[in-house]
Amino acid sequence: MNLQRRLFVFFLLFLVAIMSGLMIILLSAGVFSMGRKESRLFLETELGHIADDVIKEFGTLSVEGTALSRRLTEQAERIIQEHRGEKDFSENAELINTILEASSEPLLAALEKNTCSGVFLVLDATVGPHLSGAENSRAGVFFKNMEPNAVNKTFPTVRFLRGPSSIAKQEQLDLLPQWRMEFTVEEGDFFHSTLSAAGSSQELSRLYYWNPADKLAGDYETTVLLCVPLITSEGKILGICGFEVSAMLFKLQNMPDNSVHNRVFAMLSPLKNNTLCAQSALFSGNHSAPLATLNENFTFHPQSNGLTEYHADNGTVYIGQHRTVSLYPRNAVHAEELWAVSVMIPETDFSAYIASANRKLYLLLAILLILSVGMALIVSKRYILPVVGAFDKMKSGTYEKTNILEIDDLFAYLAERDKEAASGEQQKTFALYETFVKNIEMLSPAERSVFNLYVEGYDAKRITEILCLSINTIKTHNKRIFQKLGVSSRKELLVYVSMMKEKDALPFV
Repeated sequence: MNLQRRLFVFFLLFLVAIMSGLMIILLSAGVFSMGRKESRLFLETELGHIADDVIKEFGTLSVEGTALSRRLTEQAERIIQEHRGEKDFSENAELINTILEASSEPLLAALEKNTCSGVFLVLDATVGPHLSGAENSRAGVFFKNMEPNAVNKTFPTVRFLRGPSSIAKQEQLDLLPQWRMEFTVEEGDFFHSTLSAAGSSQELSRLYYWNPADKLAGDYETTVLLCVPLITSEGKILGICGFEVSAMLFKLQNMPDNSVHNRVFAMLSPLKNNTLCAQSALFSGNHSAPLATLNENFTFHPQSNGLTEYHADNGTVYIGQHRTVSLYPRNAVHAEELWAVSVMIPETDFSAYIASANRKLYLLLAILLILSVGMALIVSKRYILPVVGAFDKMKSGTYEKTNILEIDDLFAYLAERDKEAASGEQQKTFALYETFVKNIEMLSPAERSVFNLYVEGYDAKRITEILCLSINTIKTHNKRIFQKLGVSSRKELLVYVSMMKEKDALPFV
């Protein structure tokens, strides 16, 4: 390779070393995993404030629900005592209606005070015990605060969902299309689960129950219900009361930031055996989040990078984080029932975000590499141009200053060496000349006569005519003359003759 290519290859190798070092530094600094770190920080931040809000909101409702239960129980006890001597209240439809009508005021006050989508009272009784299906029918009232007014308590929009229509008329409330006279309950649902735990000797504040997301029979919306038993001073269980947190309310209150990941969503779900029960969960996310398809359970697998993979039953994978939360105080009846707040992103979106973040870095590195190679080519070419020009001058024997220190030093050295060589050659030539002149005296008279004619400029043919000798004789004289004078040809002989003429030292005889 020529010098320019060698220099270019050197620059390339140097660039490879620099880029390799840069890549090692970037890898060590975790730059290529920056997208993953940003996503993890985003998930941690969103999970932190959503989980804190859920704990605060549900904790507040738990306290308010317990207080509401005590107030409704005291009120019901007074009404029952006023009707002492009559049949048990569960067998007295008029007494049931009286209790329900009296509960309207505290229920509506609790609804306006708290951020919830509804408030309810369910008595363990029915006004029609002899009707078909009465075993699963329970009298009660349900006031619904319609979203988004449940969040903005300044202008509540209350509707009537369950209970006698006379109460709706009394409170001047419109009936919802899903209105029913009584609640329909089934074994194992929110009503029976609360009553079964109410027989415990625990304090009321440890007997409430958060029913996982479900729909009331005949209702249209998924909700989570806070259920607090109504227990009289004598230990009799009258029924339950509590608050409703609807799926829409949860979404309005706990919407994650979708400015970074558009399809991020949050979920409040029961946690059982390393599984998030999404079928009984509340979700929040924008219209692009896959909320409509999240009806599967999620098994989770923590990763070493601080993130967790969530695998739905249908095989879909999500990336996110979750935090276990307890909605109950210590030693509560349902304290072992754990819940989890989670924030997730579809794995495809997560991978695409990381690839996009790294793609920008790869593009910048590629541009840097291309520019570096181009600069290496330009620099190597421009760097070699004066060197090549100096070599061309050297070939022509011209030693001009190039302003390149090493080349100028080389030119000075070569000029000095040429000068010394010329001086030595001159001395050598002069020595040979002296020997030549001295050896002329060794010529014989015949040889001297031939030599003199050569000095006068005659050639061999003319000399034969002048000296009347044969050409062979002249050749013999030439051979001896050349041998005695130390020359190899007539041309060399004439060179020395010219030098003698210049010095006016021709020894003509």
